[in-house]
Amino acid sequence: MVSRYITIATLSALTLLTGCDTQTTNTSKPTVVVSILPLKYFVEKIADSSLQVKVLVPPGSSPEMFEPTPQQMAELTQAKAYFSIGLLDFEKGMEQKLKDNAEFRYIDLSQGLELIKGECEHNHEHESHQGHNHAVDPHTWMSAANARIMAKSISQSLTALFPERESEFNANLNRLVAHIDSVDNEVRSILAGSGRNAFVIYHPALGYYSRDYGLTQLSVEHEGKSPSAKGVMELVERCRAEGITTILSQSQFDTHNSQTIANELGGTVVKVDPLQENWAESMIFIANAIAGNVK
Repeated sequence: MVSRYITIATLSALTLLTGCDTQTTNTSKPTVVVSILPLKYFVEKIADSSLQVKVLVPPGSSPEMFEPTPQQMAELTQAKAYFSIGLLDFEKGMEQKLKDNAEFRYIDLSQGLELIKGECEHNHEHESHQGHNHAVDPHTWMSAANARIMAKSISQSLTALFPERESEFNANLNRLVAHIDSVDNEVRSILAGSGRNAFVIYHPALGYYSRDYGLTQLSVEHEGKSPSAKGVMELVERCRAEGITTILSQSQFDTHNSQTIANELGGTVVKVDPLQENWAESMIFIANAIAGNVK
């Protein structure tokens, strides 16, 4: 399927290139593509206003269920680079074809990260990551520690593409790292004041977040499936034992099971969005939701 997309994309790209306005082409900004919205946040912080940043996975969509359209593949062939999470199934399907393009830079932002592999209490199993024997949690951006490493990789990659702007990228990187540090400190302060050490979320997207802050993540969903009636009741009992009354749920997933658990606990469902563009806002909102500050 991806091969068909690449073929269509190449033809589309040639059509766009032969039919475009010369003046528009000369004055337009260079384009890079990122897989998800939070990566756009990081790239734009470093590139400032010098680049156009396009996103493959649209707002409200789940990266685990996503497939790029032919139009998106066409845009990719015209971009300077693609910044990849490196762990999502749709990325693995097109990775080699993009790497084979000598005029295109493919950046895998999972490089240099300590990845969470396998199924455990705070990180239920995801789809297998090709090239690994165990499942890998792909939600790497939901960690300040990871964000610092990814920011440096982004800066280095942009410098390789536009070496004349190295000093500007380095200065922006330093500002971004200071910003990440500030967010990290605020999250730690919120969580420390709450006394919470466990939380419940529908889809287990906060494994790296939990690792950073010493939390236990309990998920409603199990191995990508809705829980059984027995599973719901076991989770309800665990919540009662932990004093948890807030159930986090992402906008990309149905809230029925989350609401059932919240009703049993006399609690509430709070919508969180780890995929929102404003990474800092998301990190802090999630901390407040875990702490019980959001009703």
